Amino acid sequence: MSQGTAGGEGAPQVLPEGKERQRKGRRRKKKESKTRLVRSSLLLPEAEPEKSKRTVLASNQLKTTKYTALSFLPKNLFEQFHRLANVYFVFIALLNFVPAVNAFQPELALAPVLFILAVTAIKDLWEDYSRYRSDKEINHMECLVYSR
Repeated sequence: MSQGTAGGEGAPQVLPEGKERQRKGRRRKKKESKTRLVRSSLLLPEAEPEKSKRTVLASNQLKTTKYTALSFLPKNLFEQFHRLANVYFVFIALLNFVPAVNAFQPELALAPVLFILAVTAIKDLWEDYSRYRSDKEINHMECLVYSR
């Protein structure tokens, strides 16, 4: 087997000298003819025709928090009662209020469930507050704005 054949796999294709120059020339022409024009989407201060008719731009602030002050309790309880274990223990605690079925004091049955719900709510509140602080830090970070 000869290694210099033009038809073998992985072997470089040998072209006549004129065609090789022609291909390189084409590539250069394409690179030279393609110029990229980048324009800023922001208007320059002197180019603004009327300052009274300014367009309102969308905000690019980051917001990853789940809750607001008003929505914390309903959303948190909704999320917690999607867990089957919480629904089960609340059902058992409420079943203790029925006199024919109660096994022990009804108030005592509610204590562990309420404790777990409160600890989980406090944990979710702390996580959401740390997300809020992180968002605030990122949103107030300095950045570079490129324009013409």
